[in-house]
Amino acid sequence: MAVEAHHLRRLFSPEVVMDREPIKVAENQPMVNFGNMETGVAMPLAMSGLSSFPFYSPGTTPSESGLTVSGRTGRKRERETLSFLDEEISAHFQQQMLDLDLLLSRHREALRAELAERRHRFSRQLAAAIEDGVRKRLKAKEDEMERLRKLNWALEERIRTLCVENQIWRELAQTNEATANLLRSNLEQLLAAQIRIKEEHQQIMGDEAAAATADDAESCCCGGNDDRESVKLPARACRSCGAREPTVFLLPCRHLCFCADCDPKSSRCPICNSCKSGSVHVNLS
Repeated sequence: MAVEAHHLRRLFSPEVVMDREPIKVAENQPMVNFGNMETGVAMPLAMSGLSSFPFYSPGTTPSESGLTVSGRTGRKRERETLSFLDEEISAHFQQQMLDLDLLLSRHREALRAELAERRHRFSRQLAAAIEDGVRKRLKAKEDEMERLRKLNWALEERIRTLCVENQIWRELAQTNEATANLLRSNLEQLLAAQIRIKEEHQQIMGDEAAAATADDAESCCCGGNDDRESVKLPARACRSCGAREPTVFLLPCRHLCFCADCDPKSSRCPICNSCKSGSVHVNLS
């Protein structure tokens, strides 16, 4: 801007700016056209009213009777002075116009460079803002994906745990079912053994009753032998004490051979001599 002010001061200096009074141009007087300059300024060859140039003052005035020698000399000097001033003003004006064009060109280049720099800076700022926004969105998406990945992993672990628990419960149910089947089979066997024992007991009781009836008939037939003691067949008794009725069913041989008091004292079956693994109390009443 300092360069602009300097050139403008040179352009409008007192040597260039002339008096603001109008210059009277003679009719049909040729004009000098500076066509080679960009402004297209036209100036007259001869000017009247030399008082418009404050720096020029004619020394003599022509007389009314005609031109004298001194008048011719003054006019010649006037023409030379005007021609010299025109050339100097034209050269100075052309130089000022060239300086102004150079200044405008430099200013235009500076503005173009500044606009390009601002455009480039704005493009960088816009790209940085877009990149920052995209980076933030990508970071948010990555966080969301990480959260979903952790949730998926937790759900997979939960599914595996439930599968293991389901397998455990299935095996436990199968074990309980096998145990229930075994207990049911044992119960059925015990019930069948109890029924068989009851039938055997009833058969034994029937045989004893028949034997007693036969003895009574024999004693009636042999009435002379009254001193002979009647012999009764002993009932089914415990194989250990022989006094009480057997009520304990031994396992696994399934022999009914002990009473309730003798069962804890024995570890083997007296009939088959097998080891006792358990016993069941049977109510025969």
